[in-house]
Amino acid sequence: MKKKSRIISIALCAALFVPAVLFDKIGGLFAVYLPLYALAWFAAARTVIVKAARNIRRGVIFDENFLMLVASVGAFVINLVFSDFKTELCAPGGGEAMMDGVLVMLLYQIGELFQSMAVGKSRKGIKQLLSMRPDSAMVERNGGEEEVFPDEVEIGEIIVVRPGERIAIDGVIESGSGYIDASAITGESEPRAATVGCEVQSGSISTDGLLKVRTTKEFGESTASKMLRLVEEASDKKAAQETFITKFAKVYTPLVCLAALIVAIVPPLAVMLSGGGNVWGQWIYTALSLLVVSCPCALVISVPLTFFGGIGGAAKLGALVKGADAFSPFRRATVIAFDKTGTITEGKFSVVECTLGELDTRLAAAAESMFNHPIAKSVAAYRETDGLECENAEDIAGMGIIATVCGKRVVIGKKELLECENVEYVEYSTPYTTLYVGIDGQFAGVIVVADTIKQTSRTAIEECRRLGIKTVMLTGDREEVAAAVAKSVGIDEYFAELLPEEKVAIVKNLQAAGERVVFCGDGINDAPTLATADIGCAMGGLGSDAAIEASDVVIMKDDLRSVIAAKRHAGRVVSIAMQNIIGSLLIKLAIMILAIVIADFPLWIAIIGDVGVCLVAIFNAMRALSVKKYAPPAAKQTE
Repeated sequence: MKKKSRIISIALCAALFVPAVLFDKIGGLFAVYLPLYALAWFAAARTVIVKAARNIRRGVIFDENFLMLVASVGAFVINLVFSDFKTELCAPGGGEAMMDGVLVMLLYQIGELFQSMAVGKSRKGIKQLLSMRPDSAMVERNGGEEEVFPDEVEIGEIIVVRPGERIAIDGVIESGSGYIDASAITGESEPRAATVGCEVQSGSISTDGLLKVRTTKEFGESTASKMLRLVEEASDKKAAQETFITKFAKVYTPLVCLAALIVAIVPPLAVMLSGGGNVWGQWIYTALSLLVVSCPCALVISVPLTFFGGIGGAAKLGALVKGADAFSPFRRATVIAFDKTGTITEGKFSVVECTLGELDTRLAAAAESMFNHPIAKSVAAYRETDGLECENAEDIAGMGIIATVCGKRVVIGKKELLECENVEYVEYSTPYTTLYVGIDGQFAGVIVVADTIKQTSRTAIEECRRLGIKTVMLTGDREEVAAAVAKSVGIDEYFAELLPEEKVAIVKNLQAAGERVVFCGDGINDAPTLATADIGCAMGGLGSDAAIEASDVVIMKDDLRSVIAAKRHAGRVVSIAMQNIIGSLLIKLAIMILAIVIADFPLWIAIIGDVGVCLVAIFNAMRALSVKKYAPPAAKQTE
């Protein structure tokens, strides 16, 4: 049932219910309040009737829909069959049981509305948001270029990729050179040089230079398409989960119905066989009262409301929980796995070490200011040039740059470039990107560039350790970079140089070993892993649309401490839900026992008990809106 239709049903039921109560309680006008109660009941019960009928046809009889119908119809039967028309039904308050029958359905629909509001946006638009899969490809045909759908390109054809465009299909560079941003696929933070003969993957972006790529796979088997399938398969798997109420009703409903049937038949039959009078009416009344009391309206509204309130509370901690079904597995998580780039790190380069003198640093900054490469931008931003002008500059693909600044020849790049320029250098050991700098044929020093670690990452990892949660880092970056980052923040275990499907495989292996896995990532390449993990946390501030859509939780502040706070909050939300479930059942059980053992047990007491339990459960559920600020220690400055 759509949200709009459910709201209309609730509004229509309420509009009929209010005047029905007034005519019942004030005037006792049976001929007026009976049809109003009946219409109000039908307005709320229509969808329940349809669901119950459909489930019965499928062989599923005892579910929450069936119990709602039996309990609410039973309330009308009590009034119409076991009340005296002249002295009760036409007196003020004579439709008390009918009123409860309508309330049962109205509360149920309100509970369902809360539930649908909580989960309605959880899995929409995956295909539209996976923008990494291009809609077209420019292919060389008949001496010219032709724009076609990617699935029309055959293996071995040449596709043309201009600067800023995504590569549509996996292949090998036939001509051209430049830098490839493969972070969407591998998570590798540094754009890599691409020259003739290099393999490239669909979904990657050519940052500069015109590339001609000979395709080696069909579009359906390319990297981007396979990633899309992984996300869809994992999302479908999660969509099949049953709610707690449905599982509970499969056991609870038949037990309650059986108990009511026993109460209606066994005691009066025993009295009859022992020579007593006809007490069938009394015990049937008791049985129907039992059904009314047993209706789990406190559960069907308080449990969804608890999780709905929990979603609001989590938002205060900087975490958007996209569905009620995320809280329980989040609470039970034993392993938190992290992507590196944009999750543990900032996702952008900066200079972390420089051995050059002041003037040489300014010369290097002036030279790099001529280029748009991320590493070049980080060097250019590191130091003001103070008016130094770069006269000319050349990008040596995959090696570095050679420039002339104020008449000085500046060489910046890999050590191999300095060797080609006959500049003797001193080897510098670091896992991060090292730029060797030569000026006028003399070695000037090195500039070390790295994707800087977020200040809050180390604090979050330390908090995981205190909670006994194992931490794992999964990254497509180089082994030495991954090792350095893992050591710096205190990660328990790391895996480097991974493709998306390899990240998925590692998460599945952890799950097969009995671990409950939370995965935190931000890139399109993380989407399959986010969807496969028990809980996927997308880093929302920098996260891609695909990652956000495939996740269960979106961390709005890009702060890993919010992940830990949200996990603790999830435990509190589940605890509140269990309090409502256990408390409601115990109180209802007590009332049901009283209804059986006390002769002519007043139905209004059962109704007050039922509504009272519901109100208490609702107030308890609202506690999930408030959150305790799990203030972690101040974040330590990372290197």
